[in-house]
Amino acid sequence: MKHDLTIDKLPGHETKGKVMGIQKKAGDAIEPGDLLFTIESGKGNMDFLSDFKGTLDALTVEEGQVVKKNEKIGEVTGERVAGKKAAKPAGEKKKPAGKPAAGYSFGISKPAKKEMHADLVVVGGGPGGYVAAIRGAQAGLSVILIEKNKLGGTCLNVGCIPTKALASSVSVLGKIQEAEDFGFEVPSVGINMQRVMERKDEVVSTLVGGIAHLMEVNQIEVIEGAAFAIDQDTIGVKTKKLDAKITFGNLILAMGSSCFYLPIEGHDDPELLTSEELLDLKEVPKSLTIIGGGVIGMEFAFIYRALGAEVNVVEFLPQILSMLDEDAADVIRESAEEKGIRLFEGHAACSIQTTLDGQKLVVVKKDEEKKYLTSEKVAMAVGRRANLDSMDLGKLGVDLNERKNGVAVDGFMQTSNPKIYAIGDLTNKLQLAHVASDQGLVAVDHIKGSTQEMRYDWVPSAIFTNPEVGHVGMTERQAEADGIEILVGKFPLMANGKALAMGEPAGFVKVIAEKKSKIIIGGTIVGVHGTDMIATITNLIVSQKSLEEAEHVIYAHPTTAESIHEAVLASQGRAIHFG
Repeated sequence: MKHDLTIDKLPGHETKGKVMGIQKKAGDAIEPGDLLFTIESGKGNMDFLSDFKGTLDALTVEEGQVVKKNEKIGEVTGERVAGKKAAKPAGEKKKPAGKPAAGYSFGISKPAKKEMHADLVVVGGGPGGYVAAIRGAQAGLSVILIEKNKLGGTCLNVGCIPTKALASSVSVLGKIQEAEDFGFEVPSVGINMQRVMERKDEVVSTLVGGIAHLMEVNQIEVIEGAAFAIDQDTIGVKTKKLDAKITFGNLILAMGSSCFYLPIEGHDDPELLTSEELLDLKEVPKSLTIIGGGVIGMEFAFIYRALGAEVNVVEFLPQILSMLDEDAADVIRESAEEKGIRLFEGHAACSIQTTLDGQKLVVVKKDEEKKYLTSEKVAMAVGRRANLDSMDLGKLGVDLNERKNGVAVDGFMQTSNPKIYAIGDLTNKLQLAHVASDQGLVAVDHIKGSTQEMRYDWVPSAIFTNPEVGHVGMTERQAEADGIEILVGKFPLMANGKALAMGEPAGFVKVIAEKKSKIIIGGTIVGVHGTDMIATITNLIVSQKSLEEAEHVIYAHPTTAESIHEAVLASQGRAIHFG
């Protein structure tokens, strides 16, 4: 019987690798376990072994050729032999015949008891935890990282990264649909949802493998399991293989957060979606109602509308993306409505019900008037809750904040137990991956003697709607609330040559400065490349540049970044390309 030979896996969760050391050629007899060739990648090497008994009819790869996961690389005539694996890490030792080797167990076995110690123990391998672990190792500390699920945490596995992978896919779709505007005729375009999701998974897998590689390079011991508190100086981890008691010089808690559910009727419906399920749908729903018009809700609204779903968004507050100034929200609102997304701002979701024909019915209320929305699917996107119940914090001597919705920390991320720090969503300060990462750096640096505190007023935000939004520092609304007199410079992207050439004229760049000192204190960019360009305004704020100093930064032409210069000039009535 003929069979295809395919690359079923690659070293270190890579998605591609290079073929080296080919040992067999077409026509050769092969046995299970025979080495066919070796695959090399940035994460290590792997032997590709036969799991067939028969003849190698064809091998379609050559020395040095790059192959991808799931790629067909040959054909075999013969039988597949159960129990053999087609690939294993190069150099891996086989189990000796006749007796079990270390690490092999038969029947019921007890987990190995072990007492461990590290200068730094980190609980949680998300963007805060793994960054803190690496920083600790770089500083010469012995480090243990404990993660119960997957390295990379929510952000990498079911948050920022997969969402942006989907957003990138629909961005390509949008360009194809607008091809005629650029002089190309594309008769039709189909959507392969399975391939869209596979690409998203490949991106995630590559990055997870990259973090695992960084753990190895930095000699960080990673324990897979759920940590629990024993006392103020000890935590434990118990799995099928390991029963460990771990003492520490310092402990960093980075257990993250989970999706929050509004306590309304139907919130426990097993068919209710969250951001996690929205990242794994095999088919595009015909219609989707999203409860929550914040960052997560609006990003998914644009993604699924682009994929063809009819989308409703229900937002309790009077404005979607309520953290932004009204002018920024206006651009996103206009774009959403233009694309057919129905927005219900100032509406409270009251209940989620199921109709007789299986449709979902969302009851919403505004000014005591009830309205009804029907759709195939309903998603809840109303924020996240700190995982405070994932460990007995009382045993560790760690206090919660006044609102009891996060761990109480000081500017160095130190808790009420001076040996223990908390970072990321667990603190409920700003639930952003880059905040968690910076908090991790601040915590480890403090352990090593630094006195640099966390600065939340320097934190930029990136919102991947269409167009996208970057923001940092104060908004006009915040400045007014704080009684700060400001100068505002605003430049529309429709007056920027690069944005116009790209067919992306929607949006603007806005710079905010304190009126008396003219020091820049805030900025918002709505439009193409906005999430990237906001870094420039962030640097101007961090370095406390005045408008006059910022005027002298020269930007390359033609770029969208020139709009920042124009906004700086506009704040003093001197914009060059807009009047």
